[in-house]
Amino acid sequence: MTYLVDIEAFHGPLDLLLFLIEKNELDIYDIPIAFITDQYLQYLQTTGEFDLEKMGEFLIMTTYLLNLKSRLLLPRTNPSQSEDEEEQIDPREELVQKLLEYRRYKEAGQQLQQRELGLTERVYYRQAKGEPDRDEVLVVDLAALVRAYRNVMRRLPVPEPEAIIPEGDVNVSDKMMEILEILVQQKGKISFRQLFANISRRREGLALFLALLELIRLQKVKAQQNSPWEDIQLEMW
Repeated sequence: MTYLVDIEAFHGPLDLLLFLIEKNELDIYDIPIAFITDQYLQYLQTTGEFDLEKMGEFLIMTTYLLNLKSRLLLPRTNPSQSEDEEEQIDPREELVQKLLEYRRYKEAGQQLQQRELGLTERVYYRQAKGEPDRDEVLVVDLAALVRAYRNVMRRLPVPEPEAIIPEGDVNVSDKMMEILEILVQQKGKISFRQLFANISRRREGLALFLALLELIRLQKVKAQQNSPWEDIQLEMW
């Protein structure tokens, strides 16, 4: 059976990898790299239109998977290393951690979308007597946040392709703390554009955006607009 892959249907190479793992009912903690690499290559080879701009990140992941596959196939090169020490070093660990982290934020995004569509139960409170009327505001949905994030990222330079996934990426947990500290300094309120104003690298911007989504999911930060297409306002709960 031939598959026709729509790259735009997947939000990056990790999304495609996670789809393949779930489709083949594989254990994410024990990924058969040779099998998943072959599946990944098959999907890319059957894509409808080969656009380097759209496929760049997917091809970087291809290089990484092939490199990982070759490392697992090579025999042990250090005879002095004991078998117990060698078993503790799993080349797949980095990939597993990235997939687990991506899955957490993907589920968080889906929960936000369900809340926006009214698919989750909500608790409503009566307005307290004597409470002054407030201007109506719109709760921001995931699509609006993603749109604002893409607008910010357009001003940043596109990184050159890399052979493997670089180590030492920006920590999302650190970015969560950074956002909360900024909100405290700004008296609990800041605009989306101001939050991303000093970002100079795309990976840092992505980590900051994922951190913001997690804070919204944990109900530590809320995002709202006075009207559609206006700058998103971020506030502490």
